[in-house]
Amino acid sequence: SAGWLCIQKSYGKGGGSMNMRTKKNIFTGCKVLAAALLLVFQVYPIFYVIMSSMKTTEDFRHLASYALPGAINFSNYIKVFTTSPMLTYFKNSIIITVGVLIPLLLISFMAGFALSKIRFKGNKKILSYFLLGLMLPFQVALIPLFTIFSKMNMLNTYPAIILPQIAFSLSYSIQLFYSFSKFLPDEIVEAAIIDGCTPMKTFFRIIFPMSTNSILTVATMQGVFTWNDFINAYTFTRSTDMKTVTLGLNDFVGFMGTTDWGATFAAITVTVLPTFLFYFFTNKYMLSGLTAGAVKG
Repeated sequence: SAGWLCIQKSYGKGGGSMNMRTKKNIFTGCKVLAAALLLVFQVYPIFYVIMSSMKTTEDFRHLASYALPGAINFSNYIKVFTTSPMLTYFKNSIIITVGVLIPLLLISFMAGFALSKIRFKGNKKILSYFLLGLMLPFQVALIPLFTIFSKMNMLNTYPAIILPQIAFSLSYSIQLFYSFSKFLPDEIVEAAIIDGCTPMKTFFRIIFPMSTNSILTVATMQGVFTWNDFINAYTFTRSTDMKTVTLGLNDFVGFMGTTDWGATFAAITVTVLPTFLFYFFTNKYMLSGLTAGAVKG
């Protein structure tokens, strides 16, 4: 009887471990299935746009929307650059993006670093003042800005597109750099000051090189926002020479709303490609920068 009890106990333990193993396998399978579904939902729109950009007009007429093109052709991409001033749109978007990022990164990084490391009266109130900008949506300022720029003869110029985007991106960027700067050890700044570095020299020669991840994080996020901006460029520009790539997509909508879908999908592909490549090469630094900013602050 004692032997039989031992067998029952060992069997019970084995059955419990088997149940735990089965539950673990089911849970792992559910996670894999959920990840696969998420991957399909994320990748399929990109695949659909690229495949549609290679379809001819006959393919759109006779094939199902989800069907592959009859043959791979790049005529739509040629049409994008020959029938539309897409290169001019790219030039404008690059100028605007660079014009927004350089002053935005410099001002917000210096402000975030000063508010986190320099102790002075009212620094918390100043930080709160900057954070109030997060509560103000950009759309509510479009009409006042349009009126101001119109009276100053600034419409249809680069500053009219660049300045509002810098102003309305400062609050978010300062908050990110404030969190990143809190992560930096105070001993580094103190050692630099003791060695005779001025505050500006400490910032540009020591702090700036150490903050590459945080700078790339903010640059990636704000650069994508600026590149994809539509309403700002649409409100403050008038001529074709000042259009950006997002506005240029409207060139393929013809008379009575008829749309050249092949060229439109090709234009979407070449428009999204720069931001996709930029994020692909900087996502490692961006993720590490976000992690560093979340540790402290």
